[in-house]
Amino acid sequence: MSALNHLKNRLKKRERILLSGAFGTELQRRGIKTTLPLWSAEALMKHPEEVKNIHREYIDAGADIITTNTFRTNRRTFDHANIPNRAREYTMRACKLAREAAEESGQNTVLIGGSIAPVEDCYTPGLVPAKMSTLIEEHADMVQNLKDGGADVLWIETMNSVRETVAVLEAAKKVGMETVVSFLCREDGNLFDGDPIEDVIATILPYAPLAVLTNCSDAKSIGLSLQRMLSCTTLPCGVYANGDGEPHPDQGWIFHDEHFPEAYANYAREWLDAGALIVGGCCGTTPEYIRGLRKILDEENRKN
Repeated sequence: MSALNHLKNRLKKRERILLSGAFGTELQRRGIKTTLPLWSAEALMKHPEEVKNIHREYIDAGADIITTNTFRTNRRTFDHANIPNRAREYTMRACKLAREAAEESGQNTVLIGGSIAPVEDCYTPGLVPAKMSTLIEEHADMVQNLKDGGADVLWIETMNSVRETVAVLEAAKKVGMETVVSFLCREDGNLFDGDPIEDVIATILPYAPLAVLTNCSDAKSIGLSLQRMLSCTTLPCGVYANGDGEPHPDQGWIFHDEHFPEAYANYAREWLDAGALIVGGCCGTTPEYIRGLRKILDEENRKN
């Protein structure tokens, strides 16, 4: 059975699924340069073995799904870095490293999610290109690269506008790839550009994503967006919030509390009790977080 069909079967049975943790901030925590505009993509050029090591550590920690280090391997990012025409090369490399990590782990059901982010800054929806044709064209390139690279599913994440989300889903539809969609929401539970999450989910339902999630928000407040998702759809829902620390304009990410994995696990219990089926970690989380979540999910799955 393929990893994708294995995931579908588990979601159908309402089993809890564990997603991996952060990538960009984890590279930084290990002393690897992650400056803009390339951010985490720079490691694909200079530290590919460490990229694979991080994947492997998340798998060894118990992750059922890992996402490729392609959050910033789109065409626009490489143009901003003045190294055009390299997006496909490094997207393919990222997929290869994820696949190698999964194969070397011996865990043949690990799902490879091909990460797709907004073409511009996640926290600045005003930068989303005005022309839908531009969005579809650029995301179509990314989708094709991830498909050719061997991703099992498209992991459309940190989306801050419904317009860009639809553009990625249109591109995915054209190549026949399954999708998971995760949104960046404000503390009130609405999308970061202000659109009600209920309206956003209604808009994307015709594209039949496998699941909808919310990510990259504070663990203390992200539960509201989850609750609103659960109230308006029967699709599997999930959460991967930020862990310890906060973003910094010069240093990228500042870590604070080494004990936060314990608090994060308590928040995760709340998300699971509310009905989340997929949990993992976003910025600031580490393999330690994922090990803690694995224990919780195993307990929950034994109850069912």
